[in-house]
Amino acid sequence: MNILEIKNLGKKFKGSAEWAVSEFNLEVKPGHIVALLGESGCGKTTILRMIAGFETPDTGSIWLNGKNVAGEGQFVEPQQRQVGIVFQDYALFPHKTVWENIRFGLFRIPGRQAEERIAEIMALSGLQGLEKRYPHQLSGGQKQRVALARALAPQPQLILFDEPFSNIDSMRKTQMREDISQIIRKTSATAIFVTHDTKDVMTIADQVVVMQKGKALQWGTPQQIYSQPVNEYVSDFFGRSNFLKARTEKDGLHTPIGFFPASIPEQDVGKEVIISIRPEEISLQSSGEGCSCGTIVKEKFLGEYKELTCRIESSGESSEIIIYAPPTSSCNPQQCFFKPNPEKINILKK
Repeated sequence: MNILEIKNLGKKFKGSAEWAVSEFNLEVKPGHIVALLGESGCGKTTILRMIAGFETPDTGSIWLNGKNVAGEGQFVEPQQRQVGIVFQDYALFPHKTVWENIRFGLFRIPGRQAEERIAEIMALSGLQGLEKRYPHQLSGGQKQRVALARALAPQPQLILFDEPFSNIDSMRKTQMREDISQIIRKTSATAIFVTHDTKDVMTIADQVVVMQKGKALQWGTPQQIYSQPVNEYVSDFFGRSNFLKARTEKDGLHTPIGFFPASIPEQDVGKEVIISIRPEEISLQSSGEGCSCGTIVKEKFLGEYKELTCRIESSGESSEIIIYAPPTSSCNPQQCFFKPNPEKINILKK
């Protein structure tokens, strides 16, 4: 059974002509970490608030462990949903110690049992020795751990994160992502987090939903969405990509960077399409045999790699592509040879 099922969820706020969330569906398996990814205002936080019970849906329904908690005439209060929440600003009690903050979520549990659970979750969260400190005495990363420990202590069936790393400085983010991921997985918790940062998604998520204007554009593993984006918006969200016009033929794609065999449905033959390919999927070659040719017009050294801008001519039209090359590579600025990985060329939806 899925921990969470969302069916045709919709929400429109009073005074707004647009739906904040529209026809949204989601299934979350036990132990999975799912990310809702998108720009500010795309509806991801609204979905989180509806799951938690802070907002009521206008259409659709939300099911937790097979129980309808919202929609279809049902509404279960937030405190009865067994959902833990880690807020963006942590929402720790400033007048309570670390121990007391974590203890707050266990008010229904007898004293001895609660103390054992607090000790267990503090050990998992790496908070030993901080029991008597107050929030103002903690770093941002420590506050994050306390907020997570407090949410996990009651052993909720689902834990929600609202932009969990937005208040962590960039030097600490990488380590915090790994630490939080390990804590969640050690407790076998099921989690959903909202973010606008693809690095969060790549590090932590098992599945990701890319959202735009209240709707889900694509759903899959981070690797699937990075490698096979459905459109330019999704592709751009996950990093640089080359977008090129192409024409479908019976047995493949005719593109500015060469012809590539592909299975084209009969009804789509002879159409103009847009293809995408990531810069790292185009490799420089030492000779022109079996390769495409272009001219290097710009070169940037970016530490781990060089970013090369290559101008190509095809059918009387000029276009540019980006190639990521090894930092020590050298090439003739007048002419370069390159070979795209045909398995990484995607036809995008318009």
